[in-house]
Amino acid sequence: MQTHKEIITALKATLLIVAATSLVGCSTSRHDQLADLGFSTPYMEGYDDGCHSKVTAAQTNRDGYRQDPERMFKEPRYANGWNDGYEQCFVANKEFY
Repeated sequence: MQTHKEIITALKATLLIVAATSLVGCSTSRHDQLADLGFSTPYMEGYDDGCHSKVTAAQTNRDGYRQDPERMFKEPRYANGWNDGYEQCFVANKEFY
């Protein structure tokens, strides 16, 4: 059987791990991560629009598309970003279904 001191130490360690994990999750956004990796602005704008579209559609059961049709046709980086954002946010947000 564990002593009171051992239990308190285990609880403190658990709390520290939870706090550190929470801070790491909030430190950077996906947009910041993509920028740090060198992705272009049109790609990141498309990614944000695609992700927003998927999350909104999943939450509301309505069309929540945020997409620039002209850029989708004329700007391959925007289109690639939109498609990637739409797909990645689908995977990350299965709990909405």
